[in-house]
Amino acid sequence: MTDVPESQASHSFQDRIVLGLVKFFKAEWSGAFLAILILGIAIELASSGRPFFHPSNLMTILNNSAAIGIVAGGMTLVIITAGIDLSVGSVMGMTAALTGYVASFWGFPPYLAIMTGLGIGLAIGAFNGSLVAYFGMPAFIVTLAGLSIWRGTGHLSTGAQASPKLPETFDYFGRYNPFAGLRDAYKEGTLTGGWERFGAFVDDNWINFFRTFQMSMLIFIGFFILLTIIIANTRYGRWVYAIGSNEPGARQAGINTPRYTLITYMFCSFSAALGALLFLGRAPYAKSDYGQMWELDAIAAVVIGGTSLFGGRGSLWGTFMGVILLKLINNGLTLAQLDTFWQMVVTGLIILVAVGLDIVRQSGNPESVRKLLGAIAAVMAFLALMTPGAIFLRAKIAVLEHNASVDLREAGTQLAAGQNARLLSPDEISQFQTAASSNLLAMLLLLALLIAACFVVLQTNRVISFVLAATFIAMIVPLIMMGYQITVPFLVLGAAALLGSAFVHALFAKARTLDVNAA
Repeated sequence: MTDVPESQASHSFQDRIVLGLVKFFKAEWSGAFLAILILGIAIELASSGRPFFHPSNLMTILNNSAAIGIVAGGMTLVIITAGIDLSVGSVMGMTAALTGYVASFWGFPPYLAIMTGLGIGLAIGAFNGSLVAYFGMPAFIVTLAGLSIWRGTGHLSTGAQASPKLPETFDYFGRYNPFAGLRDAYKEGTLTGGWERFGAFVDDNWINFFRTFQMSMLIFIGFFILLTIIIANTRYGRWVYAIGSNEPGARQAGINTPRYTLITYMFCSFSAALGALLFLGRAPYAKSDYGQMWELDAIAAVVIGGTSLFGGRGSLWGTFMGVILLKLINNGLTLAQLDTFWQMVVTGLIILVAVGLDIVRQSGNPESVRKLLGAIAAVMAFLALMTPGAIFLRAKIAVLEHNASVDLREAGTQLAAGQNARLLSPDEISQFQTAASSNLLAMLLLLALLIAACFVVLQTNRVISFVLAATFIAMIVPLIMMGYQITVPFLVLGAAALLGSAFVHALFAKARTLDVNAA
């Protein structure tokens, strides 16, 4: 038996790596998975206290993701059919409000109130789906109208008032811990045999693991497992993809496209109603203003997970990871003490990046991939800039508004209530000026980094990409010393994107060579 030369073995190993990378990045969910991995590691390194990858922390993220994740799962099927449902947030709010309303004021038993909420979700889906599938109305228009109709109906039905405290039955969809009763029984000494040993194990690991175990997480994971099995192994799943890929062709092939489109919209609204139950399982009462902007979050999770807005391609596990990634970013912005409105800005940017990734994946052009990675680095620089930039701008605007109000008052103008609210005390002015000056240097450094990252989109020089990636990493130490640990995950992601952009052309060329040789 002849020995394989060392160089040939090395080349073979490199080829396998290249082919593995190509196969990985062809998967729709690859971008979301890579972002979660890098972001999680970066947060782990930057945070103090309990490790990010601690089981209880991971389960907390899953619990917080459960309700919107269920809604995003239903949205995935609609988008795969090349449709859209902008009404899911309003459906969620309406079903949550009416479920709590009939349970609190009409005396419905909890199980009947739950069935009422789910039935309302199915009825709304049938209404939306019928208009789209049988009357040919654009899904965008139908569900945009539904966004107002169902939110208004929820407000009108309940007077926009919160319900009293919900029955404990609703906890089984949310905060209920299936191990709490077992732990209590163990402490009371009522367990024997194997159950006693298991109860002891639960009690010993309660703080580190079982304390954050909730039904919302189990329902979330079980929902995606069940839906994945259905989509992958049933005629319905195959036909959903066929409708999204080529609806006229699917119709000519004998598929009853209106029926399956109707079923898909019904399932989407049903998922919104189920998401409402998971939300009620963690909320003390029901109210019709729940679910606002959830349609944006659901669509963001779907497209981040790699599902094409043009239909025909996507995966539920990609959506699952898209939801987790959104929660990671939102939690990071919350830790950075940024307003909720910044989270809306970030969500919009992520949607743009995800759609760009889908377009680039379809084009298969290495230069488009390189530009997209440069754009991702620029977005990461912007996210890092938001913390010092938002504090600096908020402080400068507060002082500016104070001075403008003072000038108006000295000119004899009677100030309105909002203008009086802008007047600051000397101590407040000093605090804002200190905040502005202390954040100026970090803001300028990150602004320069953002401009440089934008330049990478326009150039093809690998050296510049390497230098800028090193600059992203080098920024970490001074920013941590200045107290901006929250910027670390974004800088690490930006550096990873820049390094990837430097190797794109080489990887594409190598992959093409391997394809030719294989042929």
